Amino acid sequence: MALGLRGEEIEDLIISFIVLTFVFSNFELKLIPYTALAVFTAFIFHELAHRQVARRYGYVAFYKRWDAGIILALLLGILNKVSRIGFIFAAVGAVYIYAPYQPWEDKEANGKISLAGPVTNIAVGIIALLLLKSLSLPSTLWGALYYTALINFWLAFFNLLPIPPLDGYKVLRWNTGYWAISIGVAFLLQSLV
Repeated sequence: MALGLRGEEIEDLIISFIVLTFVFSNFELKLIPYTALAVFTAFIFHELAHRQVARRYGYVAFYKRWDAGIILALLLGILNKVSRIGFIFAAVGAVYIYAPYQPWEDKEANGKISLAGPVTNIAVGIIALLLLKSLSLPSTLWGALYYTALINFWLAFFNLLPIPPLDGYKVLRWNTGYWAISIGVAFLLQSLV
């Protein structure tokens, strides 16, 4: 199978994707097609980037959903819908990484694996933003690109916060300069959408 995805991993990615699509669309049917594309490019690409970089380092890596995070995301999403608190919780799973034949506490490898997801979000967001700003688009395509840029930049920025267990904490432990540049770029770019 492409990218070596296992059945359980595919199921976990699909369930997480659907939950995030509901939450990011604020449970609005008309927004679901736009946010589905955005969540696919933001969440799926982000997690697969972590997974593939970890595997390049020789680690065992796979995505696993976090059921408590899924329940919390849904409940907070519903609360957001009814109270308009404007807060999204999106920790529905993570890539689990094991080092079968080597020490895991390689700060550089861990930092690069952690940076791969947000950098992927920034790249996808930039492509969507450039298309959004440079082309005359029908409203449906404009909406899809708008949400794709917005959610990718938001996910990059959120994940780069230097709080354990987020990616930013691991990147900062490895290289302060790379962390500062990446979180600064993610923050700047989300203001351009």
